[in-house]
Parts: sequence; structure tokens; C-alpha cells
Amino acid sequence: MSAARQIVLVGLSGVGKSSVGEVLAERLGWPLLDTDDLITEREGRTPAQLIVSGGEASFRRIEERVVVEAARRRPAVIATGGGAFLSARARRALGESGFLCHLDATPQAIADRLRQAPDASERPLLSGDVERRLLELDQQRRPYYAHADAWIPVQALTPDEAASRILALWSERSPGALADERRLARLGAEAPARAPTAVVDTVSERYPVWVGAGELERLPDRLRMLGLGGRVLVISDSDVIALHGRTVAQTLDEAGIAGASYIVPSGERSKQLSVAAELYGWLAEQRAERGDAVLALGGGMVGDLAGYVAATYLRGMPLVHLPTSVLAMTDASVGGKVAVDLPQGKNLVGAFHQPRGVIADTGTLATLPHRSLVEGFAEVIKHALILDTELIDDLAEHAAELAGGTADPSLLAAVIGRSVRAKALVVSSDPHEAGMRAILNYGHTIGHGVEAAGGYEQFLHGEAVAVGMVGAARIAERMGLLDPGDSRRHEELLRAFGLPVACPGIDVEAVLQAMRYDKKIVSGQQRFVLLEAPGRTVVRDDVPERLVEDVVRGLASGTAT
Repeated sequence: MSAARQIVLVGLSGVGKSSVGEVLAERLGWPLLDTDDLITEREGRTPAQLIVSGGEASFRRIEERVVVEAARRRPAVIATGGGAFLSARARRALGESGFLCHLDATPQAIADRLRQAPDASERPLLSGDVERRLLELDQQRRPYYAHADAWIPVQALTPDEAASRILALWSERSPGALADERRLARLGAEAPARAPTAVVDTVSERYPVWVGAGELERLPDRLRMLGLGGRVLVISDSDVIALHGRTVAQTLDEAGIAGASYIVPSGERSKQLSVAAELYGWLAEQRAERGDAVLALGGGMVGDLAGYVAATYLRGMPLVHLPTSVLAMTDASVGGKVAVDLPQGKNLVGAFHQPRGVIADTGTLATLPHRSLVEGFAEVIKHALILDTELIDDLAEHAAELAGGTADPSLLAAVIGRSVRAKALVVSSDPHEAGMRAILNYGHTIGHGVEAAGGYEQFLHGEAVAVGMVGAARIAERMGLLDPGDSRRHEELLRAFGLPVACPGIDVEAVLQAMRYDKKIVSGQQRFVLLEAPGRTVVRDDVPERLVEDVVRGLASGTAT
């Protein structure tokens, strides 16, 4: 079957559908049908005027008719209004001949773009706090957008770059999408089927991330949805297997899925080449094949170790992450970075190996020791600071229950899910750390140094990152980039979760020495991810060494610098 004769762009108002559509139409030589413009031509009034005069419900009926008519015209690039995809009739009509692309970015990024747009005042559904309103609309509409054929993270892409990504996906995936007999039924359903919490899509690879309670019991169904029908080879650690091994084994046995397991000692010391060699030997004994899947059941250490082994044995085996900690769910399991440590530093030997899927059962978090639970929220806070500023307020409001393990399951799943979506957006835009992905290292330059100086035992990873974020905020403040109030807000939020904001007594020279081995050094220059404001990052390689040393000494003394 040939590629679709329509490309349809859906997503929130202001995300860039019209500008991307113009580039696509020019490259393809197809007409651009902007449904908002079509409505204006037909009704003699703009969508904003129609909403103000007749209400949103009346406008949606007009919009549905216009969209259905536009869907009959081919070839065409169709840029839809933000709410057009809520209509089941419109979704199905657009899907009959169109390749459906969801353009996505954070509410803050869209709000910033809208503030610079000449028609910013002509969006009545975004009146008031634009960013908060976009967040509300995102939560309402994402279940519908999730049924598009492709997800395009445009956070850091120009319209040209977004169009190039869409065209690559259109030629590769649209024939299969249009041939899917169940697709139109899904699109035409009044209530959209439950979609994965997030999707990572690097063009070459696409995989779902499921987040919620009870996911381990759904493991056989999830594996089938991922197209994995071979044996499963579970790699876990001694602590996790004692807590969740029986559930996983029983679930797989009842489904008739064959497999085996290998248990490594708990703790960061298992994440080394000698343990990887043991796992290679075990896989050889099991006569593992490329059609078998490695299941990484555990926290970040297990995910990194099992992922590195899966990436390198038989030149690559399918990998599925079953993260059981906040840190693993929001960081290690999403993005395809796998590695082991060397004595000289953390994660120095590794690869990029995207999983087939991530299955995060938030129910497993109830079994975490308090310290392990809390450390994971450092990564959630990091994602909020660099990408999802609305999440900062939610974290502050619910810090006690989240850190105390008493949060309502739906709240916990929502917070973890938002953090995962933020990371998925970044790694989908930059799967191999060529650009935007660097912002995920916020707090890690100093954090990894603190972690290494403490022998990977004095500070857990999340605790070290928390200290590193305070250090990065102080550097940014002293360089005149970050307002002192935002710097203090770092410390207040971290303290609310019981995370450290200093590292009293740490060997400063050991921290600085470990930082010199950091993977982020380019041409001998350390690169720091800094904030100019929450949600606005900058990568700098001109931070004075004396300033870095002063800040690290301040952290080690437990004082501000």
C-alpha cells in the first residue's frame, strides 16, 4: 500500500501546526488546509469570534462539519484546531486517508511561543493564566491525541526540522497505519481507548511507557502488545526479586511464557564489567537468541546493567524495563542510555539501546525503603525545574504525602507520568545527546562528583543530584543568570522532600577530581547545564574553575557561597 495522500496535524493551540503545515505543503506541492481559516471563510467570523458569540459547543459543531469536508480533499496537508480531534466523527474522517501527527511541546514552551504571536489575544480558550490553561487542555485532550499515528516532539525543533521528521515517518509508517483494520474503529470510538502514559519516538525506534498500579499483573498482555513472543530472561537484584519475583514468575507462568532469571547482589557495586561478564556467561548457558527478551526488573542499577548486557550480547537483544523505583521509572528506564561503572567514574562504559517498552507498576513503590523512595523524587524535581514549571507547584503542595509514601495512587501515577512524559519529549527529540538532551544533566555534573567521592555509598544517586542542582543554581546565581529567589526555591523544594541540599564533610578534591572524568567534558572544558529561570536552560562551558571550586566547598561546608 502506498503512503497516505494526506498529512494531518493535531495538537494544542499554538504548538505550531500552521507553520509546520506550510513547510510540509511547500515540500510536497500539496495544498495546505488550515481548518481555522476554512471556518473563517465559511462563517465570515474567526473561531475566536464564534466561540465568544455562540459558545464553544456551537463552535465545535461548525468545526466538525468543516473538518469532515476537508478530510475529503486529497492530496492535502491539514492543520487542525486544537480541539478538532475531540470529535469522534472528525477523528475517523481524518483517519480514512490521512496520516495523523500529534505535535507536542510543554505548556510553558507553547505559552512562550504564543506570547510572541501577533494573534495571541484571539484565543478565548486560553484567557487568563495561559500556561495553566494549556496544562488543563493538555490533560483533557492528550488521551485523544495519543491515538494519532505519529508523535512529533517539537519542543526544540524548527518548523523545517519538524517537517523533515514528519516526512520520514509518513513514508515509512503511513502505509501500515492505513492498512490497520482496527485503526478506524479506535479513532471513531466516542471514548478513546486507554493509551500508554508516554511514547518515546526517535523516528528509527518507537516504544510505549505504561505507568500505573497493577502493571506487573498485566505483563503478559503488555509483552504481546510489544510483539514479543519468545522466552523472557529476567535480570534482577536480590532485594527486588524477594519483593516482586513471585508476582512476575506467577504471572508469566499462568500465561505460559517460558523463561529464566539471574539475580545479582543489590547495590551499585554490581554495575560493573565483571558482573556483566557473569551475565554473558548465563545467557550463553541459556542459549539465548535474538528473539528472546531481557526483562530488567528493579531500580536504576539493574536497568543500566541489564540494558548494557542486552545491548551487547548477540549484538543486541530486545529489552523491556520493569522499573521498581521512582528513580528508575522517571530516569533510567526511559531514553535508552545503558552503562556500567569504572573505578574512575560512573557510567563510563555504555551504549544507547532503546527498550521495546517500559512497564512501570507504581504499586511497587510501596515496598521501597523511605530513603530510596525519596531519592527518586530528585529526578522528578529536576524535570519540573527544566521543563514542567507547573509541576513545581504541584510537587510543593503534595511533598509530604509523596515523600511519605501516603500519596493517593492516582496522584502518584499522575506525577510519575508527567515526569516520564517530560523526559520522553527530550529523548525523542535528541536520542543520542547531540543537543537538547544535555538539559537532562541538570545537577549531574557536580552530582556525579559527589556520588563518586562518597564511594557510591555515602550518597544515593538522587541525593547527589539534589546537591548538584543546588550547586548549579548557586553557580547560575553568581554568574547573574538566575534570580536569587529561584535559587532559594530549589533548596526549599528539595528540603520539603527530605533531600539533601549540601554534602557536609565530603572530600572537595575528590569531588573535583571525579568531575574531571565527567562524560560531558568537551575539548577539556566542563559543560554545566544552568537555569536562567525555571523552564529555561542554557549549557555553558565558560564557568570559571574558581567559581566551581568555591561552590563545591560551600556545599561541603554546608553553607551558602
